[in-house]
Amino acid sequence: MSENRLLDANINRSAEGLRVLEDIARFRLDNQRLSAAIRSLRHRVRDLFKGREHSLLAARNASADVGQTTSQQETGSDQRNDLRDTVLSNFKRVQEASRSIEEILKTKGEYTAGKIVEELRFSVYELEVELMSFFSRQLPAGIYGILGEKFSLGRSNVQVAQEMVDAGISVLQYREKLKDKSIKAIYEECLAIRQITRDAGVPFIVNDYADIALMVEADGIHQGQDDIPIKALRQIAPDMILGCSTHSPAQAQQAIDDGADYIGVGPIFTTQTKEDVCAAVGLEYLDHVIKHHDIPFVAIGGIKRNNLAQVLERGAKTVCLVTEIIGAEDIGKRIKEIQEIFNAGEER
Repeated sequence: MSENRLLDANINRSAEGLRVLEDIARFRLDNQRLSAAIRSLRHRVRDLFKGREHSLLAARNASADVGQTTSQQETGSDQRNDLRDTVLSNFKRVQEASRSIEEILKTKGEYTAGKIVEELRFSVYELEVELMSFFSRQLPAGIYGILGEKFSLGRSNVQVAQEMVDAGISVLQYREKLKDKSIKAIYEECLAIRQITRDAGVPFIVNDYADIALMVEADGIHQGQDDIPIKALRQIAPDMILGCSTHSPAQAQQAIDDGADYIGVGPIFTTQTKEDVCAAVGLEYLDHVIKHHDIPFVAIGGIKRNNLAQVLERGAKTVCLVTEIIGAEDIGKRIKEIQEIFNAGEER
């Protein structure tokens, strides 16, 4: 039957697209959870049609496929600029093929099977959001965590990173100085934390050390005003999230002009967690950035539970609390308390 030929073509399209995505999650992202989820979907598609392989193969007629000529004549429509394009294209292929399978099954009176494929299609939509986030240079909203071992009550950066990620922070930055740790120790910690954040799907930002960020395949690099300019950094890290600390309207504009993906806005309040930090810029600078710029930003500096609501009320979406989190006895409990303040702000 002609319906079997339609099914055969689209089952293959769906499974092939899922295999490409599975391989990218497995071999490029080293993400066991995503790889396993995509693999499971691929097997579920194939399992739906067990027992009818013979009829599907009998309906196949690749040599007489009129679409081959059209495909061969196309120039450019299937080009890929980078791996992100490949991921996006294969998700679309799987989604479109799944919809076609669903409609064909319903046409054949196999309504239950069609609904199963519909469910699978919605699972693919969810996976697309998650996998594409690895190829996005956007700063997520929520809690921006920063590590600092001397404020962590004797706990290692790796231990604190695991606790913060488990508690649901949105992004994590590694920040240590060479006077406190050797470059080897910094590299080894970043390597371990990269795996923790990768497994959890949390963006990992390295402060200052562009070479280490590249070696461990971090998601981004954060620079201060006296570090390598964003414009220069972009030459060696074209696909990474690049952030820049700013303390004035002029610095914010310069970071934007240089191509930063986000800026740090602060210190909002007086802070002791960073040496040689400038005086607090107050809520006025935060107001300026919100009013005059669309660039994503993280509000930072001296922010605690007792003043977080003020920052959120001004319009901040991503906020960093350093010692308030890493200096807490129970990091998970503290992050939950902070998230409740975020949620209360959203309800107002």
